Order: sequence, then C-alpha cells, then structure tokens
Amino acid sequence: MWKKAAKFVIDSVREDLGYPSSLVNLIAKEPRLNMPLVERDKGISSCEVVKWNEFGGLSSGRGSYGRRRLTGWGYSPGSHRNYGAIDLYREDLLDLGKTWETPDWICDIQDVDGFSASKSDLRRFKSMDAMVEHSSKEMISEITPEKLAENLAWDEIRIISRVDHDYFQTWSWDGRVFLMNSGGSHHFAAAKYIAARLGVKVPLKGKCRAHSLNQVALASLTRDFDIFVMSSHYKYQMEFHRAMQSFRATYYLKDLPRPYSEQCAIFLPKSEKRSANVAQVLKDARFQDLGWYLKNLSSLPLRSIDHV
Repeated sequence: MWKKAAKFVIDSVREDLGYPSSLVNLIAKEPRLNMPLVERDKGISSCEVVKWNEFGGLSSGRGSYGRRRLTGWGYSPGSHRNYGAIDLYREDLLDLGKTWETPDWICDIQDVDGFSASKSDLRRFKSMDAMVEHSSKEMISEITPEKLAENLAWDEIRIISRVDHDYFQTWSWDGRVFLMNSGGSHHFAAAKYIAARLGVKVPLKGKCRAHSLNQVALASLTRDFDIFVMSSHYKYQMEFHRAMQSFRATYYLKDLPRPYSEQCAIFLPKSEKRSANVAQVLKDARFQDLGWYLKNLSSLPLRSIDHV
C-alpha cells in the first residue's frame, strides 16, 4: 500500500515536471492500446479500397464535427481541472483528398480490375477471371468472337448500353481501375476473359474519377501535428483520456476510414511541449506514425486518366 502511494506521489511529481507517467503506465498495462493498421488482402470490390481521400471529412470520436475540424481535449478554462473539450478549424483537412474527373476516358476492357456491385460476393475473388470461372462457366463455354459479342450485348453492361450511367474510378494507393456498375458484372467479366484469350481489344469510354492524397495539405498537417494510430475501443480510449487529462496534454481525435473502425487517429500539436512529450512516448512505444504512412501513400503515382 505504501509502495503504491509512494509511486502515485512520484508519478504526480514527474508529470508536473513534464514526464507523462500515467500514459507510460497505461501503455505498459494495456499493450492493446497500440493497434497499428493491417493491410488486408483485397478482392475485386471497390468497397474494399480504403478511402483515404475521405479521411479529412470524417467525424471526430465524439461525432459532433467532421469537415475541416479536429475535436479533442485540452486547456479549457472553467472545465473540470481546466481540461475540457476543444475543437480546431483546419482547412487542410478538407483538402487532404484530391479528385480528378475525366468525362470521356477511353480504356480497354483489360484495364478494368473490379466492380462496385455484383450478385456474387466480390470480396471472395482476387480477379475477374476467378469470379467468372467459379460462378459463370456457361458464359465462357466457348472462346469465340460470337460468345464475346453475346456477352458484350448484355443490356446490364451499362458502360456500353447507356450514356452517363456507370463510370470508372481509381485510387492512387490501390492502383486498380473499378467499373462503378449497377449490374452486368458476370457478363462483363466473361467478355474480358474471352477477349484476353482471343487477343481482341474491347475499347470502353466513360467518366473516370481518380483520387489521390494532396501532398501540400498533408505536409501542412504533419508540420503542425504528430499523428498516431491507436485502438478506438471505448475502454482503452477512456484510459488514454484519463492519462492525458492527468498530464494536461492537448490531443485531438479523428475516425479512420473503413475498414479501420477499430482504430482512430490521434493528433498531437507539436507546438505544445506536453503534447510533444506524449508524442515521444508513443514513438518510443512504436505506435504507428500515421503521418509517415500517409506520406508514403501520397507518393504513389496516380494511374493516368488521359485518353489512351
């Protein structure tokens, strides 16, 4: 008991002097607070692409703000122990994602890698060929120009049968092109399968949206903040909050795009000494540096959406 009381006093003194003892103790006690991002194997569904271009517009952990704002906790006169809810306007958050749109993009059917919709579970398949071989063998029963034409004539392939309906979409950190469709996935995949084996070109034309990360906006954020990934589990977040409150360090919280619903981003202002001390502790404990991670993603080249 005396040892526990003495440790409490020593930790309190150390925190007054600028060392985040409560946080260090928490990290030692709860290693699951440290929950880095895991890159998952992806199928041919566009929904599996992590929408980092939408990150800046997502809500905070409290869900009260989103676009252009960081919300969190820090010095707040009148709050309990002068530590309460705060928020910060950041134009660079909304500018984090960049989108280019080409109205009449031309590509070959072999350039398309996935879909947004299908009767099949797109997440199960690593390629369109695998999907059609598994689910629609009758559509590729003959590798002939006639069978190719039959599949391409399917009315639900709206990128061919309609104007301004389906479109293409790509993300620089994923690199693939997706047909954002509302039907016809099996016939389209079958046509691609047959065309590849016949060595036949099938030109397609439609709107294309290409997404990347804005390096200028990201540089602005990482200039002002250390950004880390940690568990968003309520229990661990409450304990982290108590540790930050005890140390009186400012931090901001933001949700991550799907599928990372079990993690969140913690923004620590570099201009505040106590927050910078927290950042050093997290670095030493090998918490994932989200700023560095996104910087690497932003350096990946965007697939050309010029006419081909």
